[in-house]
Amino acid sequence: MAQTATPTETGLTQVQKLAALMILLGEDAAGIILKTFDKNEREQVCAEMANLPMLNLDEQQKILREYTERAVEAISSLEGSEEYTKRVLERAVGMFEAEEIIGRVSMSRTSVAAMQQIIDMDPLGITNLIKEEQSQTISLVLSYLPPAKAGDVLLRLPESVRETVIERLAKLEPTPIEVVETLGRTLSKKIGDKITRSLNQTGGYQSAASLLKNMAKDPRDEILNNMDERIPDLVREIKSKMFTFDDLADLDNRVLQKAMTQVDADRLPLALIAATDRVKESLLGAMSKRAAESVREEMENLGKVKLADINAAQESVVGVIREMEDSGELELS
Repeated sequence: MAQTATPTETGLTQVQKLAALMILLGEDAAGIILKTFDKNEREQVCAEMANLPMLNLDEQQKILREYTERAVEAISSLEGSEEYTKRVLERAVGMFEAEEIIGRVSMSRTSVAAMQQIIDMDPLGITNLIKEEQSQTISLVLSYLPPAKAGDVLLRLPESVRETVIERLAKLEPTPIEVVETLGRTLSKKIGDKITRSLNQTGGYQSAASLLKNMAKDPRDEILNNMDERIPDLVREIKSKMFTFDDLADLDNRVLQKAMTQVDADRLPLALIAATDRVKESLLGAMSKRAAESVREEMENLGKVKLADINAAQESVVGVIREMEDSGELELS
């Protein structure tokens, strides 16, 4: 927002012109726009709105014309970006689901012919195709599959290799296309059709967490418990991706009520500022009416905050849930 106090051709400062625009747009539109300002900016504009002198029709038209030209200029220079899309998705569906959607969209922009033939196969066919391959190769193939299908394939593999495959998948880094093409040609000899192109797979903690999250509880726990004895740091990273802030909305209200009494009251407004509506409703609904209203007021007064601070606040809330799980107060399934 322009902060200068220099008068313009209408005799108004930029802040006064913005205040005039809010009045011209009407209460509903002005309310939406004012929410995008930080606390300081809102106070400046509202102060000018309350004390704005009477404007004639010509002055009103000049203000509307100026902001219309700015809007057209902004629209004409818009350029989409993955980062912007990710931020929008995070506000709509939460960070965990946003990561998965962006991952699928990113992959769709690249040639998927090499792995598509395998992705389209049923879990049993994929298992038969890769069951004799090395763990690194299996994890590479699983990184291309939807989490539910990857979990199905993993359960069909021998128990002796499951943990190693999860470990390899969690540590998997983007692989050069040439390497994947070589794998594609090798696998194509088993299924008969030629595979020519591929994309960089997306392994890592998120892939391992997504796969495990879609598995049944008992085999998943067995894999993680066995891995925890050998590589606890890796298991901790995977678990941190399996239960996220957005998953709080799925917990029983009684569990949330207990958790809210242990959450740092100063951190909750910051954690909820970028949360989905579903999470906000669940957490605020687990609090008393007075406490929930107090949190809402603090959220409105936060102003601009850093994404890193929001993530840290959300992690602190999730940490309370994890501590309750470790102490046996609840079970995350």
